Amino acid sequence: MGTTAYTWDDKAVREDLLGVLTNLTPTDTQLVTGLGVNEAKQPLHQWLTDSLSAVKNNAQIEGADATFHSLTDPKRLFNFTQIFKQGFRVSDTERETLQASFSDRYAYEATKALKMLKNDMELAVLRGSLACGGDVGVARQLLGIEHWLSLVTNQSGISLTGAILEDYFQMVWDNGTEVNACYGSMYIKRKISGFTAGATKNFDQNDRRLVNAVDIYEADAARIVKLFAHRHMSITGDVHHDVLCINEDLFKTAYLRKPFIRKIPKTGDATKGEAVCEVTVECLHKHGGVFGQNHT
Repeated sequence: MGTTAYTWDDKAVREDLLGVLTNLTPTDTQLVTGLGVNEAKQPLHQWLTDSLSAVKNNAQIEGADATFHSLTDPKRLFNFTQIFKQGFRVSDTERETLQASFSDRYAYEATKALKMLKNDMELAVLRGSLACGGDVGVARQLLGIEHWLSLVTNQSGISLTGAILEDYFQMVWDNGTEVNACYGSMYIKRKISGFTAGATKNFDQNDRRLVNAVDIYEADAARIVKLFAHRHMSITGDVHHDVLCINEDLFKTAYLRKPFIRKIPKTGDATKGEAVCEVTVECLHKHGGVFGQNHT
């Protein structure tokens, strides 16, 4: 009688490795992806804004000569382009080795580097602090949306309510535009979804889904506001949460160099490259948003 063969000690059994590689790192880039795009011509990116004269009682005598209002010069605003880089290196042996999930490790790492670059750009577009980079060894940094806003209110640990949120909307409306996007942490997003505004939610008892999310907010001072949960609107370990209310039409990303992959000359037995991008943020209306700080 022969000996029974078992798989656990059979050296002829091939490994069972799924040929799909899953990357679990979040890649949410609502601002970099969603804002309008413009072109920068040099590292110091500038643009002009102007305003109308104040509203007045305008009644003219028949046949009278023309009257002239005082001219106001346009204002010049600026931001610096920021250089983003993400390098990667793959040994030439690694590139020739048979692997699961991809045929060329270099191509895979290039795609991965572009995604990492985009994540870094998202953080800068939202929260970047201005640096001119004039000194040797100092990198230029763009001014992010959060620091462009002149309408800033600190709630000092006050719980966000519907009334507070709509006060934010009105602050923007009073200053000449209208909020159409609101960004907050997931905590803030869930808090807004919990606002009832005096409404009753009705459900079909045959529908097994429970829907408890609000993605569009309508108010007197802001007709349609898209709500976004943004990963960079809260800082790890901070018990307070910020709220960013803006008109997205008044902010753009301006590229001096759009993202691309550049090969780096070989200096050893490896293939090197880097993802590169140079971009800044345009703000067309500094009052076109409000930054509410320190909610609970």
